[in-house]
Amino acid sequence: MYNVIYSAGTPAAKGIPVALGHHAPLATSHGHWPDQELLIGPATSFQQHRACNALIRRMYEAQGYKVSVSQRRLGDPDHVTFGAWQNGELQATISVSRDSRNGLAADTLYREELDTLRNPSTVLCEFTRLAVDTACKDLELIRSLFRAAHQYARTIFGGTDAVIEVNPRHVGYYCRLMGFKQLGNERQCKRVEAPAVLLHRRHASLLI
Repeated sequence: MYNVIYSAGTPAAKGIPVALGHHAPLATSHGHWPDQELLIGPATSFQQHRACNALIRRMYEAQGYKVSVSQRRLGDPDHVTFGAWQNGELQATISVSRDSRNGLAADTLYREELDTLRNPSTVLCEFTRLAVDTACKDLELIRSLFRAAHQYARTIFGGTDAVIEVNPRHVGYYCRLMGFKQLGNERQCKRVEAPAVLLHRRHASLLI
């Protein structure tokens, strides 16, 4: 298991969680990850975002999914993209969006369901655009990526609840291993041209 630490030395805001392998240095001040055993943290430069988007495109196209262009700009205070870098190579990525006046991507299909969760004491965070390189067989790396993104959602975004749209065949995995529960029925997601199911859990119920 990789430790999650809070780094004041990353190019992003103070207090961002970064999961590091043993003896791995922090990101340099100009925003590039140095070569190291493992580093999991927010993508803070254009180059890092481009690498994450390229991995998403490659993995989604391999599954026959449509690849939509992210509308989120670099530096958006309600959005973060995480990367898992091993020996300088990107292995996996996931993004987290905090609910705002612009809503969440899942509102397109599940606005009614999401509105049942919204209240003054709830901050929804949506996990999106997960992609894992087919060469990556390290399940602990993937779990560490989720842990870091989850910790960011709680500590930086102030999130209380997590939602995620997943392919129906993956529902069992997310419910069994991560504590999600199904919130919405299966529908066709036009963003990726594939079926989707909406899952939900409280941030405090993360199991991995």
